[in-house]
Amino acid sequence: MLAFFFYSGFAVVSVTLAVFLTVYVAPGANGSGTVEIMGMFNGINYPKIIQFDTLVVTAIGTVLVQCAGLAIGKEGPLLHIGAIIGVFVCYLPIKGFRTLQNDVSKRRMIAAGVSCGVTCAFGAPIGGALFSYELSKP
Repeated sequence: MLAFFFYSGFAVVSVTLAVFLTVYVAPGANGSGTVEIMGMFNGINYPKIIQFDTLVVTAIGTVLVQCAGLAIGKEGPLLHIGAIIGVFVCYLPIKGFRTLQNDVSKRRMIAAGVSCGVTCAFGAPIGGALFSYELSKP
């Protein structure tokens, strides 16, 4: 009986922490991330979707909710994390990376990051490559 209450309490605390992080620290981390990224590719401007705090809260929230045992997928958050890291690569303080700071290069880097997220989520490198090809078409 004690084990049940410990497990239930751990799950409630984990989910509550994830919810508070999402609501108060990074509201851009709500949702799965797949819809937001596809919307960005279709021209919709979502505020605060590509930020460092969104990356951190998405990663921590996904781990907390998976540890709590909720039946949610990790595929959407991994796509979102990959897209954010793809954009951050464009802004690394490396000499030749300044040329990547335009909309076309950022779109391609988001597509590459999303394909890495698909590859990590499903364990299918060919699926990630095909997904990147589908996204990067004009």
